[in-house]
Amino acid sequence: MDLNQLKLAGAMLYACEGTKARVDKRYNRLIYSIELTNSDVNIIRIFSLFLRDVIKADWKRVRGQLFFYEDLNEQALKNLWSTVSIIPINQFQKSILLKSNPRFKPNPNGTFKIRYSCKTDYLKLEEMINEVWRDRIVA
Repeated sequence: MDLNQLKLAGAMLYACEGTKARVDKRYNRLIYSIELTNSDVNIIRIFSLFLRDVIKADWKRVRGQLFFYEDLNEQALKNLWSTVSIIPINQFQKSILLKSNPRFKPNPNGTFKIRYSCKTDYLKLEEMINEVWRDRIVA
């Protein structure tokens, strides 16, 4: 995948799956955090590459977070998601243990969140998404 394809893929993944700017009610200001949560290793891998190679994120500030069920091995999942996301385990935030629900079959890999807080890069990503829509919308 070349950089233009990665830019398009990453921008569209975020437009569809990413957490948008929201108000922090404690301080009455916007939070400009780039966050994407998914259980598909391919989506997480592409978005990580997008952050690293297109956005040029300060990788020391990128965080990962695992959501998993009690019957899954937390350390094995951390190893998997660290490899997939290119985020070192020491940059993972506290894992979230979810309660089992008999009506729901959980993903055996759990779910993973990528989080990167940088207003400048958030606005850069927002502009990329707007460019994609401008360039591809047929009138």
